[in-house]
Amino acid sequence: SLFASVPLSLFPSFPLCLGTMMVATGARRSTVWILRCHCLSTITKLATTRADFGNHVDKTTDCYRRMVSSSKSTMKTTTVIHRSFARSSDASSNDPVQKAVTFIVTVGYERPVAQGIVDALVESGLSGEALLATARQMAGRWEVGEDEGLEALAASVQNSLRQQDGSQMITIHVVPPNSWASGEEDEENAEHIPVDLSRAFTVKALEGTTLTDVAKFGLGEGASTLGEYIECACSGIMACSTCHVVVHDDFYKQVGEPCDAEQDMLDLAYSPRMTSRLGCQLVLTKELDGLIIQLPKGSKNLMDFVPFED
Repeated sequence: SLFASVPLSLFPSFPLCLGTMMVATGARRSTVWILRCHCLSTITKLATTRADFGNHVDKTTDCYRRMVSSSKSTMKTTTVIHRSFARSSDASSNDPVQKAVTFIVTVGYERPVAQGIVDALVESGLSGEALLATARQMAGRWEVGEDEGLEALAASVQNSLRQQDGSQMITIHVVPPNSWASGEEDEENAEHIPVDLSRAFTVKALEGTTLTDVAKFGLGEGASTLGEYIECACSGIMACSTCHVVVHDDFYKQVGEPCDAEQDMLDLAYSPRMTSRLGCQLVLTKELDGLIIQLPKGSKNLMDFVPFED
């Protein structure tokens, strides 16, 4: 009934449209033959003279030939795409050392640091597939910030590289919470409560590190004490405010103001002040030698507060 409703003058172009549709959808040749026979049957009913019939048959046959030729050409140019899912399994290199380095770079470390990590693992006696397996085990579930030791080893390698590059050791003076107006209840009278610098403890750190890195991986008693106060729930990706500190007024201009993203996190921090910064964003430079920071009385760890319905 569909073909019977089509005017004879428009019919020659109609099989071409159907043929194109069938080629685009990958129709089988047997289906194309059925289309041809159906077209011929319909043409027989519509054509009133033998000349018209022959003319339409020629056009339909020509359309069919072009359709089959196009279908063959399409099938010949089909391309199969292969995708690699593990950079550590790069087929271009079978060297276990290079596979381990590539994996650690994938985790997010720079190549010199990754090479230093692998060198340390090799010195410990690891080789072959055990080398890559150990690197993966130490990385843990790194996609969600669950580290199993790779972060600490990377920090040690980074410190060694900085020392080789001639980075200087700088001094930081840290004022504990009980030596200034560090609580939320003290915010209104903070200007009238002096900072007791005599109770500050000293921390040594290499320039180029962040304050959070010092708290987590720093050496010495001062760094260990700082680590008892500063938490880093988000692994330093600026997604929490647990490493919140307050920079002393005398050093805030040298440290600089936070960016908008950091300020958004500081707005959620415990008792934020005008000179507040996140420790993971405070990079220590030689110009900040003698820096004074003040530790807040509390911390708000939103990542530990996950409400559940009863």
